[in-house]
Amino acid sequence: MPYEERFKTLLDNVFSGPRPLFSLSEKIWNPPTDVYEVEKAIIIMMEIAGVDENVLNISAENNLLIIRGRREENRQAPKQNYHLMEIHYGPFERVFRLPGGLDVEEMEATYKLGFLTVTIPKRKRCKSQVKIDVKG
Repeated sequence: MPYEERFKTLLDNVFSGPRPLFSLSEKIWNPPTDVYEVEKAIIIMMEIAGVDENVLNISAENNLLIIRGRREENRQAPKQNYHLMEIHYGPFERVFRLPGGLDVEEMEATYKLGFLTVTIPKRKRCKSQVKIDVKG
């Protein structure tokens, strides 16, 4: 499958990958996420303001990228006094199906100004032609 088709499959699976909707004790929320491609990498940017970077868990296995964490509640008023509650708290998990051709062993993650950015470089492609002789 050409690389462009594999990347389209990644984008198609961004919101339909295997991810839990609930844990046993509380609802799991899905942080808003952008996935895009640059010349040498796939970039995944996730909005997770207020999450302590020490509780983030990022792993890749079986062509899946798994990002887990937790945002703790820091309420200033009792819950019954709120007029609007749009900020999600508790655990989150996002799972992304990765196309082939990525070097997950070289992926990097940064967390700045409330955004987690995971960069997964593409594997270097052989630019020269290789000929293999068949031995008989």
